[in-house]
Amino acid sequence: MKKIFEFLIIAILVVSCNPTLTTFTFIYNDEGPNREIALRMEELLESSFYNVDIKLIEGKSTDANLDSLVSEQVDIALVENYVNYQPGLNSAFSVYSEVLHIFYREGIDGSSFESLMVSGPVYIGREESPTYNLMMDLFDFYGLDPSILEVTFEMDQADIVVELTNLFTLQKLVGYDGFNLFSFDQVERLGSASTVEGIALKYPRLSPFVIPQKAYWGYTQEPIVTLSVDLIMVVRSGLLEVTVNDFTKTMLRNRQVFTTIDPLLFDGLKEDFNQGILNIPLHEGARTFLDRDEPSFFERYAELGGVILSIVIAIFSGIVSLTKWQAQKKKDKIDEFYEDLMNIKNTIPKIVEIPSAMTQVKRIHAAQNKAFEMLIAEKLVANDSFRIYMELSKETINELRGKMRMLKAKRERTTS
Repeated sequence: MKKIFEFLIIAILVVSCNPTLTTFTFIYNDEGPNREIALRMEELLESSFYNVDIKLIEGKSTDANLDSLVSEQVDIALVENYVNYQPGLNSAFSVYSEVLHIFYREGIDGSSFESLMVSGPVYIGREESPTYNLMMDLFDFYGLDPSILEVTFEMDQADIVVELTNLFTLQKLVGYDGFNLFSFDQVERLGSASTVEGIALKYPRLSPFVIPQKAYWGYTQEPIVTLSVDLIMVVRSGLLEVTVNDFTKTMLRNRQVFTTIDPLLFDGLKEDFNQGILNIPLHEGARTFLDRDEPSFFERYAELGGVILSIVIAIFSGIVSLTKWQAQKKKDKIDEFYEDLMNIKNTIPKIVEIPSAMTQVKRIHAAQNKAFEMLIAEKLVANDSFRIYMELSKETINELRGKMRMLKAKRERTTS
């Protein structure tokens, strides 16, 4: 029994030291701070959950990333809330607002969006990218025919450069020396049916955004009125509710980890973000956290319970097998004692001298003592086989003593 308990303890230690590791694949486009955000998320999730491994993949394009989610090749992605909804996708939470920046070379007419777009080569991002799609909507809003514009996909060849990204650092702004930053309207008109409010009304995934005058050091002489769109964390719909709930809770409640990346993440990573603007519906796991409808104990630990049950069954089966093996091993041991005793019993008729009989009696006594020692050490069990052996050994000793009495009487008759 002691061995069984030792085996059980070892099995539990092995199980506790080797948890089931689950890998989640996280894809992102290396634009703006996305890579750093993904790295911070990877570190936070892996440090918060002992059985989680996050595998980061740099994507090629937003559409390709979404296709990977729909086909269940990846589990998590960072995408703009300017992508079209597809079955198999769900949102988890808003990360931060990407700001639309339209830079144009000095000397170009930037008095209006229409005059600006026809003033020279314009870079609007990669085809079918969120930046490209947003600009196509702006062309539609302003009634511009894209075919009459000089669109280029080479940023260094453009006189007008459009970037949908986070706030610029001073180092990055240096690359735009000789450029101005386009403003859609005067800041005083916000709240009074301004142009950006009209754009946001027609395209509700966009929001008005103001870059304050001093935010970009001396690069802007007045506040810049522009637009923004949320970057969101998207998951494949098949992810477990508990998994998405835990991931969402962990990242939103540890948003301080991300706020040093960019000031926009401070306001972006909030539990009370506007869920109504999401173009991709919330995953039920995220909704339960945001609505404080937490999973029950059984829902949360159902998968773990299944693993534990499997482990318990495996351990129980192992114990049963070990018990049977030990019982068979003990039976094999008592069989050795039986075999030795039968060999002695078979030699009794051939014994012709008293010392030989006495030697066999001592041999049986030694075997009895050894059997009792093994019984105490739990190498034998006190079952019917053991009791029968002890009775048979006593009977054999009596036969040997009877043989000795007969040999002694015979010797006395001979000497007389």
